[in-house]
Amino acid sequence: MIKVIVISDIKIYCEGLSRILSATYPLEVIGAENNFPDTIENIKQNVPDVILLDMTMVDSCRFAENVLTVNPQIKIVALGISENEENIVECAEVGITGYVAREASLDELIETVIGTQKGEFCCPPKIAACIFKTIQRIAKNTNNGRLSNIVHNDESIISSLTKREQQIIRLMAAGLSNKKISCNLTIEVSTVKNHVHNILVKLGVSSRTQAVSLLQRVSLPKIS
Repeated sequence: MIKVIVISDIKIYCEGLSRILSATYPLEVIGAENNFPDTIENIKQNVPDVILLDMTMVDSCRFAENVLTVNPQIKIVALGISENEENIVECAEVGITGYVAREASLDELIETVIGTQKGEFCCPPKIAACIFKTIQRIAKNTNNGRLSNIVHNDESIISSLTKREQQIIRLMAAGLSNKKISCNLTIEVSTVKNHVHNILVKLGVSSRTQAVSLLQRVSLPKIS
């Protein structure tokens, strides 16, 4: 089971989300907190695998940084993060590895929690694009316009995809549509679309054809 703590100062939202997730396998909600001091006490007594953090709370990023300083093994998922570049970069810098947009579905939230706990970096396409643009800008400033210190070759880019994204790009290469991919993997079509968008952003391409072409040039690692 994945032990989860939900944090939000909107009590009805915090309790409602906690009840829903408590009934969802393989999640086990071990805390629904409305402030940071109570959360710290809960963490000391019951170490969670994942913390769902409402980013509308004041000093939420600083709290995340404090938690990860004490226990870097805990995964933090940012709930309802704004698409402001400064906020996104700040979250990435402190070590938040999961992002759920305000318009996300419950299925997307659950998939993010599970993926983050596995060590995957999970975020919506717009946030992924923002983070990669920031990396590119930093690389250009430090490497005379070259990204060689960040991405060495096509194979390293492909390997950066999550296991789910690797599954989907394989099915894309097999010629399956988004609808057929959703049936094959038993996930929503909207979720497939988000993954495809993420794949295109990560690979730095603008179409499915270009993504598949890139895949065919390298050996994609086997999914365990």
